[in-house]
Amino acid sequence: MKKKNVLWGVAIAAAVAMAAGGGIGEGKQEDWLSAPKVQAQEPGPKVTLSPIQKEKVSLKQDGLCYYKTTARGAWGNPKERGFEDTDPVYELFAFEQEFDENGNAKYTDIVVPKEIDGIPVIDCNSFINHDEIKSLRVQAAYSGWRDYSMQSQDEDLLFCRVEGCKNLEYYEMADDTDYLDDIDLKGCTSLKEIVIPKGMKSMEDGAFGYCENLKSIKFDDFSNLDCVDALKDLPWWWDKRVRKNGMVIYQKCLLDAGKGSKTVTIRGNKIKKIMSRAFQKSKAKTIKLVNVKKLSEDTFSGCNAEKIIVGKETDPVIPSGCFGSTRSLKELHIMSRKKLIWGPVPWGYSGLCLFDNGKDKIDIYIHSDKFHTESMKQWSCGKNVTVHVPKKVVAKYRKYTKCTVVAL
Repeated sequence: MKKKNVLWGVAIAAAVAMAAGGGIGEGKQEDWLSAPKVQAQEPGPKVTLSPIQKEKVSLKQDGLCYYKTTARGAWGNPKERGFEDTDPVYELFAFEQEFDENGNAKYTDIVVPKEIDGIPVIDCNSFINHDEIKSLRVQAAYSGWRDYSMQSQDEDLLFCRVEGCKNLEYYEMADDTDYLDDIDLKGCTSLKEIVIPKGMKSMEDGAFGYCENLKSIKFDDFSNLDCVDALKDLPWWWDKRVRKNGMVIYQKCLLDAGKGSKTVTIRGNKIKKIMSRAFQKSKAKTIKLVNVKKLSEDTFSGCNAEKIIVGKETDPVIPSGCFGSTRSLKELHIMSRKKLIWGPVPWGYSGLCLFDNGKDKIDIYIHSDKFHTESMKQWSCGKNVTVHVPKKVVAKYRKYTKCTVVAL
């Protein structure tokens, strides 16, 4: 699912919570449209806080403006993050630069602390259009968005982090930053080095499109990523990892399977995880995975394979959209004997979706006799799909899917 769809839902939920007193306190709904846009000004004292924001400043350090709230005010379910409802939290919601008498910015190397006096910090995307910043290290483990931010919701603040910071050269993101889109680094033409946090799942196509001076990318944990399309836009990074057979492999992750031959076999001694759209250019009609541990969301998206065999050692948790956009699929074999869980996502399960045009017949062979009801309920495959399963679970598959179900 696209980020905007997910985050607009989050934004709507946040707005409801705000009206009820969550996030910005005391049951008072704030008008974020009253916050002025940050515009270029003559050197000198720079006032960038709206009246709403000035009321919210609980603490100001080195130009960083914090609002002290509770874990319940910051998150819908604090216990998922290890906090009690009443635990204190600092939200960094604005940055107010200061200048000396010569017009020189006082704060150019910014460090957002992980905590203040033992209280955790949330970075609420507070640095947009601050072109005086040279480096930004967000050591805070959490990131988010609040209605009293510097721009309106209509200006897509949900999708921005350092947009417009044209002199930013070094950037570290909060640990739980999970998505990097093309707008997030828009205008960051001076960026030379970026650190990708361990929480990052997707770096979308074009994310580094504005970063013409980028020469170094560091990953806290590369194997946590699913989508790495943004790396394809960096020839200095991508091209030197292309092998003679056309494959691109990094830290035992398959980024690109190359064009391949009629049958492609991926073995776990060399590959531990397969990234999104890794087979998009492959001409293989059969793809076999042997002892490969991990798949990603949209692993087989855009591939031309007619037959896919997923070995018994592959993680039985099947990522969302893993097989959904295959073009020519006729046979899918899932060899694992463990309980298969289809498409866990933050709001539940996405199930298995295979395109149903009413003509193409697809056979799925599932060898596990263990059944995960909640994720099976979300299958959206039609009668063009025949599922071959152990006799023990035939009745359950017939109950929860629209597929034709037969015993192995």
